Amino acid sequence: NCRAKNNAGDPTILTTHSGHGIVMVHCTQVTIEYCEATNNGWDMPRIGDGPVGIWGYEADSLIIQHCLSYRNKTSVGGADGGGFDLDGGVTNSIVQYCLSYENQGAGYCIFQYWGASPWYNNVFRYNISKDDGLVSDAMSGVYVWNSSGDKNQFYNCLFYNNTIYNTKRPAISYSETSERKNFSFYNNIFVGEDSLIKGNKGVDIFLANDWWSMTKKFNIERVHDLSQWAKKNKQEILNGKVIGLNVKPGFRNPGDAMPTSVLSLKSFNQFNIPENSPLRNKGIDLYRLYRIKTGSIDFDQQPAPIKGIGASF
Repeated sequence: NCRAKNNAGDPTILTTHSGHGIVMVHCTQVTIEYCEATNNGWDMPRIGDGPVGIWGYEADSLIIQHCLSYRNKTSVGGADGGGFDLDGGVTNSIVQYCLSYENQGAGYCIFQYWGASPWYNNVFRYNISKDDGLVSDAMSGVYVWNSSGDKNQFYNCLFYNNTIYNTKRPAISYSETSERKNFSFYNNIFVGEDSLIKGNKGVDIFLANDWWSMTKKFNIERVHDLSQWAKKNKQEILNGKVIGLNVKPGFRNPGDAMPTSVLSLKSFNQFNIPENSPLRNKGIDLYRLYRIKTGSIDFDQQPAPIKGIGASF
């Protein structure tokens, strides 16, 4: 129930970042919930790493949930400026039931920096991003970055049942430095303006996701057919069958005015899936297949369909 607003940053400090919302560091078993962060970092001129709305680094068992982070800033030409971030040295942590929109950096930052403790066993689930990442180097709703250059420092990420919606950029972006292992993306909705993924997806696993390009219906790596891309990359295939979807999500009203209070999240339904949509039952049962305990509750705190795709039903 905390609010971090209008923390401008210090324009006289050019050696490090400033102007954050809420940040947890060197801690364990901490919960951040029902909090808001907005319009932070707007007076940080430094070109380099920047502020984030709500995040943690060098932390274990951190839970960020039911939070709202929007319109946070960074310097032009700088980095970060995102909504939520599990950063260097974070372990065994979860970001869930959160809404991010119109941040200058990515809505959901998955980062590991050089010199940090290993980053591993972290989860992003039942979150929503709208039009994030329009200014910083992220240029997407989700951004993956690892400046350590070592995949053994950055591993075991589960990213499932999220809705990433971007009318101007790709849904997911990988930095040129993003070595990692055991990253899995299940039952998500990824909507982008044109190309849906930017950068090298590596050996990440994509399964039972819905992909929708606003201009080309489907576009990843200049391939415009989901089945062709899936078979070429051995993605979105289970038991020899392509199970990923290329379906326009049909959200209730994604263009409506966005909430500016965390109290509004309880009634936020712009990204709900229509009753007759295949996105309600064409996903995979994560517990049956991989023994992943999903919590079974969606963004709206309603029972989530076992095979639902996306964050909100």
